[in-house]
Formats: sequence, C-alpha cells, structure tokens
Amino acid sequence: MIYIEIDDLVGNAFIPYLEKTGRHSLSLIKIDNYGKKVVDYLNKNGIRACLRVSRDLTNEFFYEYSDLFELDESGNENVVILKENITRRDLIRKFSSYLTVQVIVAFRKEENIKVLFE
Repeated sequence: MIYIEIDDLVGNAFIPYLEKTGRHSLSLIKIDNYGKKVVDYLNKNGIRACLRVSRDLTNEFFYEYSDLFELDESGNENVVILKENITRRDLIRKFSSYLTVQVIVAFRKEENIKVLFE
C-alpha cells in the first residue's frame, strides 16, 4: 500500500501548476481533486494507494512547511499560497526525489494534472 501524504500532494500539485501558469496560489479543493485522480490512477494500474489527508495533518503540514507555503482562509475557498522565492526545481527536490517511479508518473500524468486547471 502506498500512502500519499499531504506534503506529497501539495508539493507535487504545484510542480506542473507553477510550470504551466506561473501562479503561486491554488485552492485546496483543486489539490484534493488532484489527489483523488492520482490515487484512482494508481489503483486502476494495480498499485494500492490512498490519501492521508485530515485537518490535523493539514495543520501540521502548514506548520512544518511554513517556509514554503501558507494557507489563506479569508475567501470562499481555502487557498494554498506558495512563497514567491520557491521555484519548481525546489519543489521537485523537496517533494519528488524520494517517490517511486509509479507515483511520480501518476503525479505527472496529463489526465490527472488537468483537474488543477478546471
């Protein structure tokens, strides 16, 4: 079983999003939908996977990675903001270097990424 943690999910969601848009903010709803697509893709390809995302884990994530991300809860949707000085390369080093090839493929698959832009 592969567990996709909140840090894996957020960090890897921003990699293609930042590359294609240059934007440093992304709604938590879109990130969650992306995670569901990634897990579904892995499961359909014979790799048992699940998301490990909860309010407590999310709070811990924003505390642990406060040098990279912040949460904006002021609008209708909660929005994750990537700090301006963080690059795509920084995110790849921090959030992709330890993942299995299958998980990286799932995170980069165009059919899964498109949910971030809807």
